[in-house]
Amino acid sequence: MSTPLRAGDPARLGAYELVSRLGSGGMGTVYLGRAPGGRQVAVKTLRTEYVWDSELRGRFRSEVNRLREVPPFCTAAVLDADPDHEPPYLVVEYVAGPSLADEIRSNGPLGPDLLHSVIIGATAALAAIHGAGVVHRDFKPNNVLISLGSVKVIDFGIARPLDVTSAHTLTGQMVGTVEYMAPECFDTTSGSPVSPAADIFAWGVLVAFAATGRTPFGAHSAPATAMRIATQPPDLTGLNGQLRSLVGRALAKRPADRPTARELLDVLLGHQTPPTAPPPAAHPTPAPGPRPALSPSQRPAPSPSQRSAPSPSQRVSPSAALRPTPPPDQRSTPLPGRPPSTQGAHPVRRSSSTPAPVRHDVPAKDSRTFTRVFVILMVLTGMLGTILTATVYFLIEGGLDNLP
Repeated sequence: MSTPLRAGDPARLGAYELVSRLGSGGMGTVYLGRAPGGRQVAVKTLRTEYVWDSELRGRFRSEVNRLREVPPFCTAAVLDADPDHEPPYLVVEYVAGPSLADEIRSNGPLGPDLLHSVIIGATAALAAIHGAGVVHRDFKPNNVLISLGSVKVIDFGIARPLDVTSAHTLTGQMVGTVEYMAPECFDTTSGSPVSPAADIFAWGVLVAFAATGRTPFGAHSAPATAMRIATQPPDLTGLNGQLRSLVGRALAKRPADRPTARELLDVLLGHQTPPTAPPPAAHPTPAPGPRPALSPSQRPAPSPSQRSAPSPSQRVSPSAALRPTPPPDQRSTPLPGRPPSTQGAHPVRRSSSTPAPVRHDVPAKDSRTFTRVFVILMVLTGMLGTILTATVYFLIEGGLDNLP
């Protein structure tokens, strides 16, 4: 939507008549102009107070040269430019149509059909822009225009105080709109150039906004939003299926973890399947369980030596021999908390796939048995020692009395 010219706005730039204002940024203004043949055009220029800034003028010239390399199907085509004019200006194709921000503001989140069309168009435009060696740095709904069923990406940050993709840079400043800035864009001290991955992060925020009407990191203030972008996971409520997966990957904190625009486009067009979660780690093969018990018919016949030797279960310890035998009516009654005795019972047949239960109380029972045997032996040894001592004493005393 255009607004009337303000006091101090130029009436003409070069051969182009300025009719009204289309918008303005922090460092420049966009006008609706008219070419000599009557064609409507968009004219971008620096503000008067920044005309004499050599850094900004050099960046302006660099951006004009790069924009000429961007394919015209995805953005407003460059028609003319004069970086040496006072003020310098750039003339591009005028795209008659609402921005994505205006469309959502008027009609709410996009429906499925329009959403898919806009996402495909915006992704294709971003792939072409990156293919030309340009980083947009301000990819947001205000800069995505919907016109005659096509999508055009405009405003490549020409009127911005910093262009970290060119040789004309300033330090300690950030470029972009906070809600659509990648985490690495908030670091103004590293000196590292902003890569196309920053545009991919903005793509993820833009797609979420187009589908739900809100951004994944929205907060009550710009600093709070920046903090959520840097430290919190995105809120992707309302996104489902493949689109949710793609947006989640695009909003990764590390630039290296984000897909490229070309990869996103291939997935959206069905030329490439989206990456799936890695297969679960292989678990080690479990150790074989204890062998199943054999039935009497399956057991091998014992040798003569085995028949004569008692088994460990048949051996009677000294402590067991001292315990009274319980009455017959108490033998079959198990103690509380203990399983009933299976001595003499017919063994249970099990299939080969069912392992026999493992008895964990054998070591403890053997330990108690050894302890009892040791105590009994000690008592018997003490009693034997006492008897021998008394016998020797009486023999000595009797021998002394018989001496003359």
